[in-house]
Amino acid sequence: MSFIPVSRRHCLTLGVLCGAMIVFFCLSAPTHHRVYALDHHSAADGGKGDRDSKRGKRKQRHADMSELPPDESAEKRELDSLGDGFRLRRTNHYSILYNTSEKDVKVFSSAIEKTYRSCVNYTQRLGFDAQVPSHKLLIYYFDEHPEYSGYSEKLGNGPREQSTPGVYFPLLNRSMFYNFQNQETFKRAREEAEARIDDLRAQLRRPGVSRDQRRDIGRQIAEARKQATRSATVGSDVSESIVQHEVAHQVLWNIGFHNPKNFVANPRWFVEGTAMMFEPISTGSSANFGAVNTTRLDEYKRLLAEQRLIPVKDFISTADHFATKIDVAYPQSWALIHYLNRTKRSRIRKYVELINKRPADYSPSPQQELADFEKVFGRLDENWVESWLIWMARVR
Repeated sequence: MSFIPVSRRHCLTLGVLCGAMIVFFCLSAPTHHRVYALDHHSAADGGKGDRDSKRGKRKQRHADMSELPPDESAEKRELDSLGDGFRLRRTNHYSILYNTSEKDVKVFSSAIEKTYRSCVNYTQRLGFDAQVPSHKLLIYYFDEHPEYSGYSEKLGNGPREQSTPGVYFPLLNRSMFYNFQNQETFKRAREEAEARIDDLRAQLRRPGVSRDQRRDIGRQIAEARKQATRSATVGSDVSESIVQHEVAHQVLWNIGFHNPKNFVANPRWFVEGTAMMFEPISTGSSANFGAVNTTRLDEYKRLLAEQRLIPVKDFISTADHFATKIDVAYPQSWALIHYLNRTKRSRIRKYVELINKRPADYSPSPQQELADFEKVFGRLDENWVESWLIWMARVR
């Protein structure tokens, strides 16, 4: 059995990320001092579950999906702050403040409700009793990036990059997004395609156009339409994935899965890795937390091939890597969480309970972070890392 080493000497320095689609899937903005923002599925198999000791049958857990009451004073306050053009849409679990089209907010509403259901279902599969939030969760949904970034600044959290169309602020308990189909790259591609179509149609109206020329122009129009459709589809898919990631943060914080007393009491790798379970595009009534996140899997495999993975002990011990090696930290977090959910799921609840016992004045230290991990998941030695790498090599 061969061992693939993941050691300090194999960790290369980061190059500069370039290319629009690489940026899109980083799903995170730089960390600001003292501003806690989580910028941008699995546990469906494995484990025995809970059984009734008398009947020998699996206990049936049912997620409480009843509608939450709105916080009307907060809704009014936020609408007044946002200004003209914003409306309120209530779903079972959210108060959405938006200025997008009704069509776009309807799609958005569906995605966030599916994510809420998935988060509650997931925690219950772990045997964790989710708390019921006291009110609907507040979410902002902006049509354009400048409004989104500007309001983030107004809240005191700095501007947001176009490549980061969603964020959750734990201290404010607010998440905010903008319609990623209106990101400049996608918008420009659609506008160029539409202008090309108009020009080609004008050519068709000119006198003397032959049958062959009409056929060729028709082919060019079809290609331009495909370009416009691709830009809209890619933007929509990326947006839905990020929405599910950020909303998962908000839901998991509000149902008591993460420690609400102190943001830094929660290991960052655990928080982000768990949210990444909910990124795959939903195909049913819940987000696909039971599916392999193929985007993160591909990123992980590339990092492994390039020998850029962070030594696991170092990675578990500090959140600093999310500031210095963010393109490594996210895929590696997902790979660890995916492995733990598939092979050590029964221990995750114990880890959550341990983290939630940390006091409000908890100050992370590498020694304590590692000790708590090993207390629940076992000694983090070469055998542990080897088992993880070998198991991940079989994931498709």
